[in-house]
Amino acid sequence: MQTLSRARLPLPAVWARLFVLLVAICSFMPSAFALSYDDIINKGEISIAVYRDFPPFSYRQKGALVGIDIDIARYIAQQLHVRANIIEQTADENVDDDLRNAIWKGHYLGGAVADIMLHVPYDRELALRNDLVVLFGPYLKEEIITARNIAKLGKDATLALFRYEKIAVELDSLADLYLSGAFGGSIRANLLHFKTTEEAGQAALRGEVAGLMGPRSQVQYSLLSGLEQFDLGKVPTPGLTKSDWLIGAAVKNNYRQLGYAVEDILASMVRDGTMAKIFKQHRIEYMPPSLDYLAGAGRQ
Repeated sequence: MQTLSRARLPLPAVWARLFVLLVAICSFMPSAFALSYDDIINKGEISIAVYRDFPPFSYRQKGALVGIDIDIARYIAQQLHVRANIIEQTADENVDDDLRNAIWKGHYLGGAVADIMLHVPYDRELALRNDLVVLFGPYLKEEIITARNIAKLGKDATLALFRYEKIAVELDSLADLYLSGAFGGSIRANLLHFKTTEEAGQAALRGEVAGLMGPRSQVQYSLLSGLEQFDLGKVPTPGLTKSDWLIGAAVKNNYRQLGYAVEDILASMVRDGTMAKIFKQHRIEYMPPSLDYLAGAGRQ
């Protein structure tokens, strides 16, 4: 009888080993996959990814998930006549990683992949770098503003005054990077860094700093309990190449039908005032995108 060498296995053994290998691979894959538009309608549920611990857009309040993007997600599901399964997404190193984790691949540690993701920068360069996703439906214009303590600085104070007064920023944010080098680095010594914009706002409310710089929505939220003490607005920022940007949504590139459907809903929300109403309920000023970006989406 011919003896099999150790390098060769009988066919049943080969299949057995392949099966074990596939099981091992699947154990590291996400526990759910994004669905097509038809699958979502048939299942009666859409999964929507939002950022974790990201007030005023998505955060926990007394254990309940609340925020602007939460309300938007639930409205989208309502318009599609399905349930909303909201997935909290922990921010990674950059938005590219977030799109990978939430939309087209999943985190290497496992977890669900969402059908769509909210609060994604609507940006051409980002889209070109991420050809496995489609960016669509801008529903918000965000911008960098500065909150200045009126009692300490008066009205219409410029950034030059922070060469002598302290200003708070979120660590490694756009505001932090800009102020660290602005005016020849003369403000850097007066920068106070905090883990979040919310924590920076609390320092401003306590009077530890004379100002706060960051995205308008987050700055407003962080100062809600004492907003009247501050002069909020854009100030001259020489050298800052991008002071505002659009926020939209993302879907996997082979689920464009779903993207079109949700884009129509978002555009209608902007046009009919639903989006502004949601922001008002959270006491945040709403800045809509230019209607040019909405094109024909949402028109009946």
